[in-house]
Amino acid sequence: MKHIFILVIAHIALLFTISSCNSCSNDGSTSDTINIVAVDSLPRIVELEGTIGDGTSMNELEIIGKNGDTVVVSVPHELIKGDVKAGDIVNVVYYVNKDENLASIVINKSALMHLWSATVSGHKQSLELDAEGVAISYDMPVDYSRWELKDGLLLLEATRPLGSEKPQHVDTFEIMSLTESNLVLMRNHEEIIFDLEN
Repeated sequence: MKHIFILVIAHIALLFTISSCNSCSNDGSTSDTINIVAVDSLPRIVELEGTIGDGTSMNELEIIGKNGDTVVVSVPHELIKGDVKAGDIVNVVYYVNKDENLASIVINKSALMHLWSATVSGHKQSLELDAEGVAISYDMPVDYSRWELKDGLLLLEATRPLGSEKPQHVDTFEIMSLTESNLVLMRNHEEIIFDLEN
């Protein structure tokens, strides 16, 4: 996510630099003209959840959105968390730059929907994520009840005690690695390594 933000800021700075240089004359003096850049020519960030289509290739993913629209996104393999195949549900954050869609992260949501277990300080903890967004935590310090992917991050929502008026507590995790048998999450600079249970 940081990479997208930096790219967008760098792109905007470049556009302002070009606009500023266009108003300079050869003798170094400036004129009073201002070049305006259309907003639709700036990159925009998009988040999409959809299904991997049959038109997927090595560096391009065909994603069929929930509304039936098909989007093709360019993505280097190292930005994909969890190998993808046709039919998998993915969450993609990408930016649109003119006619090209460039992914900053792709998370295989289908690969996350399992029971994962980790040993933390000699204590076994488990986390189950299902297709409906329900999270069940076993022997974890926080009792989680819901999960979702947002901005390339895993959000786990804690169970709110009955009658509580406190705001909902949500923990945010970065997905460092996701394979068929392993899930590595990071929160507050600490990694939790989960192994697949089922």
